[in-house]
Amino acid sequence: MFETSIEKAIIIAAIVLWFAHGWYLNERLKHVHEKLDRVLGAFEGLRDYLYEIDPQFDDERESRQAFENGDSMFAGMNNMELIRRKEQEGKRTLNTPLVR
Repeated sequence: MFETSIEKAIIIAAIVLWFAHGWYLNERLKHVHEKLDRVLGAFEGLRDYLYEIDPQFDDERESRQAFENGDSMFAGMNNMELIRRKEQEGKRTLNTPLVR
């Protein structure tokens, strides 16, 4: 199949280079994923602030708490109405995704 040792050496070198290149790209991809994880972790912290700490959502949290406690027979309807009203006014709700 291969007539000379030069042909064998070239083919073996090409295969070794192909594997080395794949290994190198895999290592670079690992670094990219690490950076991406850090960036997404920062955005998750921002989302925690916006949705769990920000006082603009206090009315929704109180409404949801009333529904979960069963304080009122119409608590679920009141919660849905509050969310609908906020969406009509263009305000964010607890269920609004971070990026629209």
